[in-house]
Amino acid sequence: MGGFFFWLVVILCALALLVLFFPFRFKVEFEAGERGSKARLFFFKKQLWQGEKKWGKKSPDEEKDGADYLDGDSADKDVEDSSAAEPEFVATAPVKPVEKMAAPEKKPEPAPEKEAETASEKAPEPETVSPPAEPVEPAQTPATPATSAPEPAPEKKEKRKLTDEEFWTIILTPDLDSRAFRYVKSLLSMIVRLFNLKFVNCYVEGIRMDYATMGYGAAVNAVLKGFPYLDAWDFRMDWCRDKDLYTQGTICARTNLCRVFFLLLATLIYAGILFLLFWRRRAHVLKTGELPELGFIRKKIVGWMTEE
Repeated sequence: MGGFFFWLVVILCALALLVLFFPFRFKVEFEAGERGSKARLFFFKKQLWQGEKKWGKKSPDEEKDGADYLDGDSADKDVEDSSAAEPEFVATAPVKPVEKMAAPEKKPEPAPEKEAETASEKAPEPETVSPPAEPVEPAQTPATPATSAPEPAPEKKEKRKLTDEEFWTIILTPDLDSRAFRYVKSLLSMIVRLFNLKFVNCYVEGIRMDYATMGYGAAVNAVLKGFPYLDAWDFRMDWCRDKDLYTQGTICARTNLCRVFFLLLATLIYAGILFLLFWRRRAHVLKTGELPELGFIRKKIVGWMTEE
Protein backbone atom coordinates (compact mmCIF):
# COMPACT_ATOMS: atom_id res chain seq x y z
CA MET A 1 0.00 0.00 0.00
CA GLY A 2 2.87 2.33 0.87
CA GLY A 3 4.49 1.75 -2.49
CA PHE A 4 1.28 2.77 -4.30
CA PHE A 5 1.13 6.14 -2.50
CA PHE A 6 4.84 6.71 -3.15
CA TRP A 7 4.43 6.23 -6.90
CA LEU A 8 1.27 8.36 -6.88
CA VAL A 9 3.18 11.25 -5.28
CA VAL A 10 5.99 10.81 -7.79
CA ILE A 11 3.57 10.93 -10.73
CA LEU A 12 1.82 14.04 -9.34
CA CYS A 13 5.15 15.81 -8.86
CA ALA A 14 6.18 14.92 -12.40
CA LEU A 15 2.91 16.30 -13.78
CA ALA A 16 3.33 19.51 -11.74
CA LEU A 17 6.87 20.00 -13.06
CA LEU A 18 5.65 19.34 -16.59
CA VAL A 19 2.94 22.00 -16.24
CA LEU A 20 5.35 24.53 -14.68
CA PHE A 21 8.05 24.10 -17.32
CA PHE A 22 5.93 23.33 -20.39
CA PRO A 23 6.69 25.99 -23.04
CA PHE A 24 3.75 28.03 -24.26
CA ARG A 25 4.14 29.81 -27.59
CA PHE A 26 2.48 33.13 -28.49
CA LYS A 27 2.61 35.13 -31.68
CA VAL A 28 1.45 38.67 -32.48
CA GLU A 29 1.08 39.83 -36.08
CA PHE A 30 0.70 43.57 -36.56
CA GLU A 31 0.42 46.07 -39.38
CA ALA A 32 -0.22 49.81 -39.38
CA GLY A 33 -0.43 52.55 -41.96
CA GLU A 34 -1.93 55.93 -42.69
CA ARG A 35 -5.48 54.50 -42.88
CA GLY A 36 -5.50 52.26 -39.80
CA SER A 37 -3.92 49.39 -37.93
CA LYS A 38 -4.61 45.71 -37.34
CA ALA A 39 -3.28 43.12 -34.87
CA ARG A 40 -3.83 39.39 -34.30
CA LEU A 41 -2.87 37.26 -31.27
CA PHE A 42 -2.15 33.53 -31.69
CA PHE A 43 -1.68 30.81 -29.04
CA PHE A 44 0.34 28.15 -30.81
CA LYS A 45 -1.62 28.09 -34.13
CA LYS A 46 -5.03 29.12 -32.81
CA GLN A 47 -6.09 32.75 -33.16
CA LEU A 48 -7.28 34.13 -29.82
CA TRP A 49 -7.95 37.80 -30.63
CA GLN A 50 -8.09 40.20 -33.55
CA GLY A 51 -8.38 43.98 -33.41
CA GLU A 52 -8.63 46.66 -36.07
CA LYS A 53 -8.64 50.45 -35.90
CA LYS A 54 -9.22 52.82 -38.83
CA TRP A 55 -8.36 56.49 -39.17
CA GLY A 56 -7.18 59.01 -41.76
CA LYS A 57 -8.43 59.40 -45.31
CA LYS A 58 -10.53 56.73 -47.01
CA SER A 59 -9.63 54.84 -50.16
CA PRO A 60 -11.34 55.77 -53.48
CA ASP A 61 -13.51 52.62 -53.33
CA GLU A 62 -14.71 53.46 -49.80
CA GLU A 63 -15.45 57.05 -50.82
CA LYS A 64 -17.50 55.77 -53.81
CA ASP A 65 -19.47 53.41 -51.58
CA GLY A 66 -20.13 56.26 -49.17
CA ALA A 67 -21.31 58.52 -52.01
CA ASP A 68 -23.70 55.84 -53.28
CA TYR A 69 -25.04 55.42 -49.80
CA LEU A 70 -25.60 59.16 -49.47
CA ASP A 71 -27.39 59.27 -52.85
CA GLY A 72 -29.73 56.53 -51.70
CA ASP A 73 -30.48 58.44 -48.53
CA SER A 74 -31.25 61.63 -50.48
CA ALA A 75 -33.60 59.73 -52.83
CA ASP A 76 -35.44 58.24 -49.87
CA LYS A 77 -35.67 61.70 -48.35
CA ASP A 78 -37.17 63.14 -51.58
CA VAL A 79 -39.77 60.35 -51.62
CA GLU A 80 -40.66 61.10 -48.02
CA ASP A 81 -40.98 64.84 -48.77
CA SER A 82 -43.23 64.22 -51.80
CA SER A 83 -45.44 61.87 -49.81
CA ALA A 84 -45.64 64.42 -47.03
CA ALA A 85 -46.73 67.15 -49.46
CA GLU A 86 -49.84 65.25 -50.62
CA PRO A 87 -53.01 66.09 -48.62
CA GLU A 88 -54.49 63.36 -46.52
CA PHE A 89 -58.27 62.74 -46.40
CA VAL A 90 -59.56 61.39 -43.13
CA ALA A 91 -63.19 60.34 -42.65
CA THR A 92 -64.79 62.09 -39.68
CA ALA A 93 -68.19 61.59 -38.03
CA PRO A 94 -70.84 64.38 -38.22
CA VAL A 95 -70.78 66.79 -35.34
CA LYS A 96 -73.81 66.58 -33.04
CA PRO A 97 -75.53 69.89 -32.10
CA VAL A 98 -74.98 70.91 -28.50
CA GLU A 99 -78.24 71.30 -26.52
CA LYS A 100 -78.47 74.31 -24.25
CA MET A 101 -79.51 73.63 -20.66
CA ALA A 102 -82.17 75.86 -19.20
CA ALA A 103 -81.13 77.93 -16.18
CA PRO A 104 -82.75 76.77 -12.85
CA GLU A 105 -85.53 78.93 -11.44
CA LYS A 106 -84.86 80.80 -8.18
CA LYS A 107 -87.27 80.14 -5.29
CA PRO A 108 -88.69 83.20 -3.44
CA GLU A 109 -87.04 83.84 -0.07
CA PRO A 110 -89.37 83.62 2.98
CA ALA A 111 -90.22 86.74 4.93
CA PRO A 112 -88.24 87.47 8.13
CA GLU A 113 -91.38 87.22 10.39
CA LYS A 114 -92.14 83.69 9.13
CA GLU A 115 -88.53 82.67 9.64
CA ALA A 116 -88.65 83.78 13.30
CA GLU A 117 -91.88 81.83 13.90
CA THR A 118 -90.50 78.64 12.41
CA ALA A 119 -87.29 79.03 14.46
CA SER A 120 -89.26 79.40 17.72
CA GLU A 121 -91.33 76.31 16.88
CA LYS A 122 -88.20 74.22 16.22
CA ALA A 123 -86.28 75.39 19.38
CA PRO A 124 -85.93 72.48 21.94
CA GLU A 125 -87.21 72.70 25.49
CA PRO A 126 -84.67 73.49 28.27
CA GLU A 127 -83.34 70.38 30.12
CA THR A 128 -82.93 70.08 33.87
CA VAL A 129 -79.36 70.67 35.02
CA SER A 130 -77.96 68.13 37.52
CA PRO A 131 -75.66 69.31 40.35
CA PRO A 132 -71.95 69.08 39.60
CA ALA A 133 -70.16 65.98 40.83
CA GLU A 134 -67.42 66.20 43.46
CA PRO A 135 -64.02 66.81 41.90
CA VAL A 136 -61.77 63.79 41.82
CA GLU A 137 -58.20 64.45 42.79
CA PRO A 138 -55.79 63.22 40.18
CA ALA A 139 -53.43 60.45 41.17
CA GLN A 140 -50.02 61.77 42.06
CA THR A 141 -47.19 60.29 40.04
CA PRO A 142 -43.59 60.44 41.19
CA ALA A 143 -41.66 63.22 39.51
CA THR A 144 -38.97 62.03 37.16
CA PRO A 145 -35.66 63.83 37.37
CA ALA A 146 -34.74 65.88 34.33
CA THR A 147 -32.29 64.07 32.12
CA SER A 148 -29.16 65.97 31.27
CA ALA A 149 -28.45 66.68 27.58
CA PRO A 150 -25.82 64.35 26.01
CA GLU A 151 -22.43 65.92 25.70
CA PRO A 152 -21.24 66.37 22.09
CA ALA A 153 -18.53 63.96 21.03
CA PRO A 154 -15.16 65.56 20.48
CA GLU A 155 -14.47 66.20 16.80
CA LYS A 156 -11.68 64.16 15.27
CA LYS A 157 -8.95 66.13 13.60
CA GLU A 158 -8.72 65.33 9.89
CA LYS A 159 -5.30 64.25 8.73
CA ARG A 160 -3.64 66.64 6.33
CA LYS A 161 -3.21 65.40 2.79
CA LEU A 162 -0.38 66.05 0.41
CA THR A 163 -0.80 68.89 -2.03
CA ASP A 164 -0.08 68.36 -5.71
CA GLU A 165 3.24 70.18 -5.40
CA GLU A 166 4.33 68.03 -2.42
CA PHE A 167 3.27 64.82 -4.15
CA TRP A 168 5.16 65.48 -7.38
CA THR A 169 8.16 66.77 -5.47
CA ILE A 170 8.41 63.46 -3.59
CA ILE A 171 7.92 61.48 -6.82
CA LEU A 172 10.65 63.45 -8.62
CA THR A 173 13.20 63.17 -5.82
CA PRO A 174 16.46 62.08 -7.56
CA ASP A 175 17.17 58.93 -5.53
CA LEU A 176 13.51 57.77 -5.67
CA ASP A 177 12.89 58.13 -9.39
CA SER A 178 16.38 56.88 -10.29
CA ARG A 179 15.66 53.70 -8.35
CA ALA A 180 12.24 53.46 -10.04
CA PHE A 181 13.84 53.76 -13.50
CA ARG A 182 16.40 51.12 -12.56
CA TYR A 183 13.64 48.72 -11.47
CA VAL A 184 11.64 49.35 -14.66
CA LYS A 185 14.73 48.67 -16.78
CA SER A 186 15.35 45.45 -14.85
CA LEU A 187 11.73 44.33 -15.36
CA LEU A 188 11.91 45.03 -19.10
CA SER A 189 15.08 42.98 -19.44
CA MET A 190 13.39 40.18 -17.47
CA ILE A 191 10.40 40.26 -19.81
CA VAL A 192 12.65 40.02 -22.86
CA ARG A 193 14.72 37.16 -21.39
CA LEU A 194 11.94 35.21 -19.70
CA PHE A 195 9.55 35.44 -22.67
CA ASN A 196 12.23 34.93 -25.35
CA LEU A 197 10.87 37.77 -27.47
CA LYS A 198 11.86 37.72 -31.13
CA PHE A 199 10.99 40.00 -34.02
CA VAL A 200 10.46 38.34 -37.40
CA ASN A 201 10.35 40.15 -40.77
CA CYS A 202 9.57 43.59 -39.35
CA TYR A 203 9.94 46.60 -41.60
CA VAL A 204 8.92 50.23 -42.00
CA GLU A 205 8.54 51.57 -45.53
CA GLY A 206 7.52 54.89 -47.03
CA ILE A 207 10.00 57.03 -45.04
CA ARG A 208 10.21 60.35 -46.89
CA MET A 209 12.74 63.11 -46.16
CA ASP A 210 15.22 65.07 -48.17
CA TYR A 211 17.67 62.90 -50.07
CA ALA A 212 20.67 63.71 -47.85
CA THR A 213 18.78 62.81 -44.68
CA MET A 214 17.47 59.61 -46.26
CA GLY A 215 21.08 58.69 -47.08
CA TYR A 216 22.04 59.09 -43.42
CA GLY A 217 18.96 57.04 -42.46
CA ALA A 218 19.99 54.21 -44.75
CA ALA A 219 23.46 54.20 -43.17
CA VAL A 220 21.96 54.07 -39.65
CA ASN A 221 19.70 51.21 -40.77
CA ALA A 222 22.78 49.23 -41.81
CA VAL A 223 24.43 49.89 -38.41
CA LEU A 224 21.32 48.78 -36.49
CA LYS A 225 21.51 45.37 -38.15
CA GLY A 226 24.36 44.49 -35.76
CA PHE A 227 22.30 45.00 -32.57
CA PRO A 228 20.09 42.28 -31.06
CA TYR A 229 16.33 42.68 -31.45
CA LEU A 230 17.00 45.29 -34.17
CA ASP A 231 18.57 42.99 -36.73
CA ALA A 232 15.07 41.85 -37.79
CA TRP A 233 13.95 45.44 -38.50
CA ASP A 234 14.36 47.07 -41.88
CA PHE A 235 13.79 50.82 -42.33
CA ARG A 236 13.16 51.45 -46.00
CA MET A 237 13.54 54.92 -47.48
CA ASP A 238 11.02 56.01 -50.12
CA TRP A 239 13.46 57.20 -52.77
CA CYS A 240 10.83 57.23 -55.55
CA ARG A 241 8.14 58.76 -53.31
CA ASP A 242 5.52 56.29 -54.46
CA LYS A 243 4.71 54.43 -51.20
CA ASP A 244 2.71 55.41 -48.17
CA LEU A 245 4.09 55.10 -44.65
CA TYR A 246 3.46 51.50 -43.59
CA THR A 247 4.85 49.01 -41.06
CA GLN A 248 4.34 45.28 -40.64
CA GLY A 249 5.90 42.44 -38.67
CA THR A 250 5.56 39.54 -36.24
CA ILE A 251 6.53 39.22 -32.57
CA CYS A 252 7.08 35.70 -31.23
CA ALA A 253 7.23 34.78 -27.53
CA ARG A 254 7.85 31.55 -25.66
CA THR A 255 7.48 31.14 -21.89
CA ASN A 256 6.23 28.86 -19.10
CA LEU A 257 4.35 29.22 -15.82
CA CYS A 258 7.50 29.14 -13.70
CA ARG A 259 8.90 32.19 -15.50
CA VAL A 260 5.57 33.99 -15.20
CA PHE A 261 5.49 33.40 -11.42
CA PHE A 262 9.08 34.64 -11.11
CA LEU A 263 8.23 37.82 -13.03
CA LEU A 264 5.18 38.48 -10.83
CA LEU A 265 7.23 37.96 -7.67
CA ALA A 266 9.93 40.38 -8.85
CA THR A 267 7.30 42.97 -9.77
CA LEU A 268 5.70 42.73 -6.31
CA ILE A 269 9.07 43.10 -4.57
CA TYR A 270 10.06 46.17 -6.61
CA ALA A 271 6.63 47.78 -6.13
CA GLY A 272 6.77 47.14 -2.36
CA ILE A 273 10.21 48.76 -2.02
CA LEU A 274 9.11 51.86 -3.95
CA PHE A 275 5.89 52.13 -1.92
CA LEU A 276 7.78 51.98 1.40
CA LEU A 277 10.22 54.67 0.26
CA PHE A 278 7.38 56.92 -0.86
CA TRP A 279 5.44 56.34 2.41
CA ARG A 280 8.45 57.25 4.56
CA ARG A 281 9.05 60.46 2.62
CA ARG A 282 5.35 61.29 2.79
CA ALA A 283 5.29 60.90 6.58
CA HIS A 284 8.38 63.11 6.90
CA VAL A 285 6.85 65.86 4.74
CA LEU A 286 3.53 65.78 6.65
CA LYS A 287 5.36 65.95 9.99
CA THR A 288 7.98 68.61 9.27
CA GLY A 289 6.72 70.30 6.09
CA GLU A 290 10.23 70.15 4.61
CA LEU A 291 10.47 69.28 0.92
CA PRO A 292 13.57 67.82 -0.73
CA GLU A 293 15.62 70.08 -2.95
CA LEU A 294 15.17 69.62 -6.70
CA GLY A 295 17.17 70.79 -9.65
CA PHE A 296 16.06 73.31 -12.24
CA ILE A 297 14.60 70.78 -14.70
CA ARG A 298 12.78 68.83 -11.99
CA LYS A 299 11.27 72.06 -10.60
CA LYS A 300 10.01 72.90 -14.09
CA ILE A 301 8.39 69.46 -14.38
CA VAL A 302 6.73 69.93 -10.96
CA GLY A 303 5.40 73.29 -12.14
CA TRP A 304 3.96 71.75 -15.32
CA MET A 305 2.28 68.94 -13.39
CA THR A 306 0.72 71.26 -10.80
CA GLU A 307 -0.55 73.66 -13.49
CA GLU A 308 -2.56 70.87 -15.11
